[in-house]
Amino acid sequence: MTSPTPKTRPESLYKSGSAGVDWEIAPLPSGTAVLNLSGDLKPGWLGRLSSNLSGNTINILKGTALKHSPLYWDASFEIETISGFAFEEFNPLPAVTGTTEQVAGTPLVLTDYQIEYSTRHGGSIYAEISGADCIGFLYGVLKIFSFYSLFPTELEISTKGKTALDRFWLKGIGASAPEKDDISALNRRLFTMLSGKA
Repeated sequence: MTSPTPKTRPESLYKSGSAGVDWEIAPLPSGTAVLNLSGDLKPGWLGRLSSNLSGNTINILKGTALKHSPLYWDASFEIETISGFAFEEFNPLPAVTGTTEQVAGTPLVLTDYQIEYSTRHGGSIYAEISGADCIGFLYGVLKIFSFYSLFPTELEISTKGKTALDRFWLKGIGASAPEKDDISALNRRLFTMLSGKA
């Protein structure tokens, strides 16, 4: 799994190893920062984290996350603040442990998507989603997946200009391999969200 973290990184603003989760926020010369997480990240952590970031006007520019076992994850995200929120004021632990409320996101409009079956991770749905980059884009996508009981086991997030391009490998409940009906249902939902279709 590649990480947006550079080889030479300034000292972390904060690092912790509590609640079974190691995390740090490391500032970058560009004014952004890298949020690294690893450890016991319980189901739904990514949705809670992306919702919490949105609520604090923090945008995810790029990153990766990979599930190694039923609970153990490694994740790294490059983040930026939109309205002056200070990185040192952000603590991801309440979000990933489920002690913060989720916030409503902005309506999601897609510019393109791709859905197909993948043999990766013992059978998964590969989903490639693109749309206008905005605060809460990832959270909006994850809510759609969750509605169909599909959950990422690996993801890659990137932003090119003003366009978000996110890639996911999705599993069913209990890390089960998705069915063909899951692909069809998700495809129909995403089609209605294309620009000009919603």
